[in-house]
Amino acid sequence: MSLIDKHGWSIEMPKLAELHADYLKPIFPELSANLDSVQNILGVEYSKYHASREKTRSIMARMIREDITEEKLLTLYDSQGIAPESLAQEALAAGKTIPVPENFYARVAELHQKKAQAHQTKREEKLPLDGIPETEPLYFDNYLLDHNEGKVLKIMGNNVVLDKTVAYPTSGGQVHDIGSINGQSIVDIFKQGSVIVHVLKETPRLKEGDTVRVQVDTERRKQLAQHHTATHIIGAAARKVLGKHINQAGAKKTIEKGTLDITHYQSLADEEIKAIEGEANDIVKASIPVIKKFYPRTEAEKTFGMRIYQGGAVPGKRLRIVEIKGLDVQACGGTHLDNTSEAGTIKILKSTKISDSIVRLEFTAGGAATKEQQGEQAIVKEAASLLGCDIDQVPGRVEELFLKWKAARKKKEVDKNLTSTARYSGDDLLKKACEPVKTQPEHLVKTIKRFLEEMRNA
Repeated sequence: MSLIDKHGWSIEMPKLAELHADYLKPIFPELSANLDSVQNILGVEYSKYHASREKTRSIMARMIREDITEEKLLTLYDSQGIAPESLAQEALAAGKTIPVPENFYARVAELHQKKAQAHQTKREEKLPLDGIPETEPLYFDNYLLDHNEGKVLKIMGNNVVLDKTVAYPTSGGQVHDIGSINGQSIVDIFKQGSVIVHVLKETPRLKEGDTVRVQVDTERRKQLAQHHTATHIIGAAARKVLGKHINQAGAKKTIEKGTLDITHYQSLADEEIKAIEGEANDIVKASIPVIKKFYPRTEAEKTFGMRIYQGGAVPGKRLRIVEIKGLDVQACGGTHLDNTSEAGTIKILKSTKISDSIVRLEFTAGGAATKEQQGEQAIVKEAASLLGCDIDQVPGRVEELFLKWKAARKKKEVDKNLTSTARYSGDDLLKKACEPVKTQPEHLVKTIKRFLEEMRNA
């Protein structure tokens, strides 16, 4: 778009996309099928481009008398998405020259590499494991398998290596199992190459060559499997609601919640989030088998195509494919349910746009979703008690409290009794109650208490 503007060309991008799709239809018929999505994306990008131009001009007007260093260019690009070329172009129009380093984008990449990655779950641990055969993982076929007997191959401090194990190591965005070996607590499990290492809480009361029993926490395993399969379900639901451009760009699964990063070009509206959640729960109710199977890499790629690499490239000559028939297929090494119905209720907690092309969904499923719902009910119940109203009157009372609190703070005469009887019938009552006071659900009760006290003391 900047090139079109620079040369003053009269080109309509949507029309150009349509012409290209028509020209390439004999080879790539799918291009025409996806034109609606392309038009939407181009519309959003057009708006963002012009908003960026205005922002660049505004920044340039403030910085025209300053020395704009390479560090400032990096900061502006990284924090506000302003390309150095755009800034240089605006500066030139104002009679100022800003040199853009040839290696600018290499510097950006270097800067990003230095930042900690919040979703990173691969542990860099280097132990002397030369000559130790690869561990046989027993968690792939049956996520409910919670114990096994194995032989101790090596002990290094509190680190224990067995010939086979049912215990899942931290990897692929999923945190590790916990459990025990011969009754001694396992506090961490990680993988170095093809060897799985169990970290015990205390010095192992074992010796190399012993046959031992591994036991994992069944409830934790089930919850992690629910969150991992729910990740795939939500991805499939988002694809159906938002379009075929949706792919997984990252994910994390803990026992408390899961997060899924999807490729999307704009923030999600509340209606879209509700639609994705509804579609995900429909997939759960449909009781679709979750098929887990190993394939030679070439066979997997021929059978399912390159869409299996949603989470990135996967090493190895054999790939484990996790398929929800007709909805989602990925190369994935995590613990998974056998049927979508086992995921239980899926609840999307929030959506955040974390970059220009990535939206993060936070969610709970199964037991964690039930706990979340119970927690929300407890918050609303306590809020209703503080405000002296019925549960469905809480949003109205919070709004009334906020308005009266604001008036009291301005020393205006105000009736400090709360009398609103407005009732709310939506299924997002807690979220609605938080809106007037701009707080998170977990802080609502504390906020109400503070507002009540400050209003009464004003």
